[in-house]
Amino acid sequence: MNLFTSILENFLLPLGDRMLGATFMTSLKSWRSTLSRSASQLEDLQRQKLKDLLNHATKNSPFYELQHIPESRDPYIWLKSYPILSKKSFKHNLEYILTKPIDQNITSVMSSGSTGPPSQVYFSKTELSNNRALQIIWWEWAGYRFGNSLLQTGVNMKRSKEKLIKDKLLRTRYIDAMSHSEAQILNELKLLRSNPRQHFVAYASSLYLFAKTALAHNIRDVKFQSVISLGEKLLPQFREAIETAFSCKVYDTYGASEGFLIASQCSEGRYHIMTPHVVVEILDEKNHEVQPGQTGRVVLTGLDNFTTPLIRYEVGDLAVKGHPVKCNCGLELPVLGEIIGRMTEFLLTPSGKFITVQTVVRVLKQFPEIDQFKVIQLDADLYKLIYISPKSQSDSMEKRVKEMFEDVFGEPLRFEFEKVRELPKAKTGKFQLIENQFTSI
Repeated sequence: MNLFTSILENFLLPLGDRMLGATFMTSLKSWRSTLSRSASQLEDLQRQKLKDLLNHATKNSPFYELQHIPESRDPYIWLKSYPILSKKSFKHNLEYILTKPIDQNITSVMSSGSTGPPSQVYFSKTELSNNRALQIIWWEWAGYRFGNSLLQTGVNMKRSKEKLIKDKLLRTRYIDAMSHSEAQILNELKLLRSNPRQHFVAYASSLYLFAKTALAHNIRDVKFQSVISLGEKLLPQFREAIETAFSCKVYDTYGASEGFLIASQCSEGRYHIMTPHVVVEILDEKNHEVQPGQTGRVVLTGLDNFTTPLIRYEVGDLAVKGHPVKCNCGLELPVLGEIIGRMTEFLLTPSGKFITVQTVVRVLKQFPEIDQFKVIQLDADLYKLIYISPKSQSDSMEKRVKEMFEDVFGEPLRFEFEKVRELPKAKTGKFQLIENQFTSI
């Protein structure tokens, strides 16, 4: 550990926790210790945390209390007694699921809406610190250490004073993930040539666009120690392009914006499931657990959010159940097979800016009257928004949607709108949030 890293870990970051009333460093040290345990110790810990969570929810959440689910001595049998919780049901029953009053002591986080209707999830400060610490653990698996330089994309460029201080201390350059054009990417690559960064953390689609642009312009001297992918499915062609362009390994992560950090890749490339943080069920159409190697629906139970207990929550993804394996990385966490997730495409504006799925969901999240949606590019400047809404069709809402997209991308765009009861699938037969019928990118 170098001197700067030592100062950050032992003085500056703990001081920040005390000033903000957070427990980030305490949680980080606890996770480092926890994840070094044996497989049997990790199983025992998950069992105890599941029992504690179910006890808490049954006694403190009106939603679960009213279901009168009988307790079992085996928490996994008890868990199976709970119904599957859909995103729609969770959204409509949130006030009854909560175990604490909504006040200044808890923080609301909005889910992305990339796999269903966006919804709010509430956390205490301790619970938020826990999640942030676990994310750093994943980065450490990719070789990150406090004091390393970072390039990171994000959706909120209005950085608070606290976040600006954090960016400075953690040597982070934070750039906009909402709007990428080839010219903007080339400017960033030029800056990286003169001011290199050790790690690049970004949405899978952003990473791919950076890599694709670097390769197209034969820029071969931008390199990272590692690249960390988040937020979207990392397609094989994305990984190949990123690793070729930046001469490093990509570490993919799998989470859900409702506060689940589900699995992340280790140095061997396996997705280790964070079993002390979440119970992952991979279920078939009859809600039975699939066999290793089989594909099923991802259903999650969070073990660290006691403010908003999410029990058997269907996140909207598909995944392959992993086979038992002893990993050479040293972690004894179980592994997840392939993450099917959702298919990813790109749309393009007339001026050449890329519209990614993350941009679309961030814009449409501002419109709570839209439950689900799909955006299709029909022509160079023509897009169609197909959406589901319980409210009557609103011309003013549709006008505001168009204006917000134009504001984000800084150019005029044409939109058609269609309200439907069920969203159509893509030509591939798979469901996609965005689909390009005009050109292939």
